[in-house]
Amino acid sequence: MENLSFYRIGLLFKRYFCENWKKDVIVAAIIFAVEMLTSLEQETSDISWFLLFVFFILYSGRIFGMLGKPQRAINYLMLPASGCEKLTVNLILSHFYYPVLLIVASCLGIWASSFFCYFIYDEFTFKSINYMGIVGSSTIWYACLALLLNNAIMMFGSVYFRKAAVIKTLLCEAAFFMLYAIVMVLFIFKTVINEMYVTADKIEYGNVILIVFMLCVTVFFWVLSYFRLKETEA
Repeated sequence: MENLSFYRIGLLFKRYFCENWKKDVIVAAIIFAVEMLTSLEQETSDISWFLLFVFFILYSGRIFGMLGKPQRAINYLMLPASGCEKLTVNLILSHFYYPVLLIVASCLGIWASSFFCYFIYDEFTFKSINYMGIVGSSTIWYACLALLLNNAIMMFGSVYFRKAAVIKTLLCEAAFFMLYAIVMVLFIFKTVINEMYVTADKIEYGNVILIVFMLCVTVFFWVLSYFRLKETEA
């Protein structure tokens, strides 16, 4: 069962959409309506990344929520699929499918406001979208990596914690980033005290290290989620 089977993965996806398509449609409709109503008076609209980020957190933090309910946990763990296949499906759902679904719903809502304005003001103006919003083009990759990392942490929390997984994981995540912020402040303070000369090459090197670090930590939490799921199955 540990061999990766695309057929079983396909069955897991089919099972998910049969059970959850209504919930996903409702959430997408909410995002669509919010973006459409908030874009009526704007020629250029920003995607509401904060709202989407909240939905991403809630979704990833509950992706293994069935493990917190005994009967649903038994039904899920007894599915004829390996832990690797289950993790692969939920990883794709939480890291790629759900973000793409909400971003597409957001864009469609902004574009739909153009037609809605036509019926209200009798004037058609096609809305343009500022995809970056408050995130500049120079930091978009960091934002994407941060989203992947956050989803990986929340997914691990949904496997590890049985009750109130979202709240507990957010508290642990906040403590981790507070520690990280303290380390960074101390590092910058030491750099200023020692009057180290910061060049463009050093900044670029630091950016590469940060990207590699975020990718490694993301993969690390994927692996932790796998072993925790295997432990639960045992």
